[in-house]
Amino acid sequence: MPRREIVQVMADAQIIAELKEGARGITPPDASAQRKPSSVRRLTKKLGLKIGDQMEFDIRRVKRGKGYSFVRAGGKLVRDAATIRRFNAMAVPPAYVDVRYASDPRSHLQAVGRDAAGRLQYRYHPDWEKVRETRKARRLASLIEALPKIRRSVAQHLGNDAPTREFTLAAVIELVARTAIRPGNESYARLNGTRGATTLLKSNVMIEDDCIVLSFRAKGNKAVRKECNAARLVRAVETLRALPGRRLFQYRDDHGVVRTVSTAQVNAFLREIAGLRISLKDFRTLMASAAVLESLSRMVPAESARGRRKQVLEAVRAAADELSNTPAICRKSYVHDTIVTAFEDGILERFAATLKGCRSPARREQILAKVVLTAAA
Repeated sequence: MPRREIVQVMADAQIIAELKEGARGITPPDASAQRKPSSVRRLTKKLGLKIGDQMEFDIRRVKRGKGYSFVRAGGKLVRDAATIRRFNAMAVPPAYVDVRYASDPRSHLQAVGRDAAGRLQYRYHPDWEKVRETRKARRLASLIEALPKIRRSVAQHLGNDAPTREFTLAAVIELVARTAIRPGNESYARLNGTRGATTLLKSNVMIEDDCIVLSFRAKGNKAVRKECNAARLVRAVETLRALPGRRLFQYRDDHGVVRTVSTAQVNAFLREIAGLRISLKDFRTLMASAAVLESLSRMVPAESARGRRKQVLEAVRAAADELSNTPAICRKSYVHDTIVTAFEDGILERFAATLKGCRSPARREQILAKVVLTAAA
């Protein structure tokens, strides 16, 4: 198996919940999550993949001298050369602990371990990426369809003057949707002092001429500066800054106690108002994909594959700057392969004229959804 980037399992757990209702350790949070998407299910079957459950992984990595041995649950060493090569090829970092592997080479999930922050990290079968891309295309299109509903709900909650729990959760959604900053991670804030939306401090925020100015260190110790001049959000930030405490996003509960909010709470609230299994990260995907789509729609695909790769990289670089990511991470984690496919296959040219003459943000988002679904078909 070629080296695969380690990624979070959240999106894949959602796919699995839909493909394999009742899979051990995976419980769909609502009834809608139990609808099995036939296109994804058919593709999984066509690729010969099996949905693996991390709880069933019975082969562990054990340190032996300068290397590792692989031991089954009963204590028996794995001696099969092909299996050992498969495990070694995954290149799971030495710093990861409690590393376990799938005995089945066709399992969609091949290995799981914990990083220094204690978070589960995963390695997947190479073919699983095709399933992920199909699901991501549908997910982005669903988000775009739900945006009007989300915006109405956020506006309604921010219309209140009191810093209630819903007010604060809506403010986080509004900020991430407008700036595409990371949602925030308590472990990163505690261990590295790096910030995201939910972990922002009041000292990271200034209001200048009715404009919010964010200045903080993000994941990877990158300096981030963002500006947002949305009047509604400015008023919300002013309300939140009046609360005691260092954190920006806090609220008063029914007993008057000031409490912080977590990314998990914001995501749960977002799913509730959207009626979809989405998260704050989807807004970063939306912004990155939209930015790359805009850039590529203004280009004529080069004749050579090398030339087209350069064009794609140029478009991705601009989006990466907005997300405070490297171009490689932006391309891998946030820009849909379907957009690049649409550009390389000439599909995007059909929409170029429409995009050029379209001034409505909502209409441009609808075009993005159509491009993604067309290329994924």
